[in-house]
Amino acid sequence: MAIQIDAEKSYQVKLARPVKLGAFTFKPLNEIEMLGKIVAAIIEQEGDEVIDYAREV
Repeated sequence: MAIQIDAEKSYQVKLARPVKLGAFTFKPLNEIEMLGKIVAAIIEQEGDEVIDYAREV
């Protein structure tokens, strides 16, 4: 799955599994609204299979 993320936009994201980014752990309980640059950092660190879906807000 190739996800195209714009770093300047916001996304509603559903994670497939927990992700630790810095001191924070994102959990896959609900949709999380985050900036594209955070989504891109998660994908770079964990791979795109960690994102169940990401919808632009």
